[in-house]
Amino acid sequence: MINIAIIEDNPNYRRTVKIILELEAEFLLLHTLEDSKNMNACFKEAQPDVILMDIDLPGKSGIETVWEIKKAWPEIKVLMLTVFEETEKIFGAIKAGANGYLLKKDPPDRIMHAIFSLLNGEASMNGIIAAKVMEYFKQLADAEPTLEEYHLTEREKEILYKLMEGLGYKQIASHCGIARETLNTHMKSIYRKLNVHSRAEVAARFGTHLKK
Repeated sequence: MINIAIIEDNPNYRRTVKIILELEAEFLLLHTLEDSKNMNACFKEAQPDVILMDIDLPGKSGIETVWEIKKAWPEIKVLMLTVFEETEKIFGAIKAGANGYLLKKDPPDRIMHAIFSLLNGEASMNGIIAAKVMEYFKQLADAEPTLEEYHLTEREKEILYKLMEGLGYKQIASHCGIARETLNTHMKSIYRKLNVHSRAEVAARFGTHLKK
């Protein structure tokens, strides 16, 4: 069972997402919140695997909330589900550690597929958003340091390239002949050295432009 929480201030869209989630037997909606005010108490009682997060929330913004979630519960996957297509919002969410970014106009099956993808260690983005992300970092590609400057080990480099090929964590662990727990340790080291917070940010910053 996949435990899910929604943080969305629009009551109509909350109901819409609830209906979408009820279409999949493997989804269990634990919490439906209007903002992040009671989030900590709720998550201590029952922690979700995935959070569907709006950006434009009352009080603390969705982006600020992602920072808070990733600091307290780094293992929770966060899927931004919003109307915003502005570059500032997109990269704000990715830098905060969001694992995926969809638009509210995306179809229900896209949202459900994204949830499964996140739990398989894959980043999930709306096509428009992904194009903007890749274009932005394509412009910065020539200014990016070479991979050697990040002082990754040979194993970390191997894992990073497999990550960029789009392999899921289970596939990477199998290819490298290591346990999932060992892979998680390597991933934490890679994120720290590259100064990123999620697979989505790795893909956004480097993508196919990662220099060897």
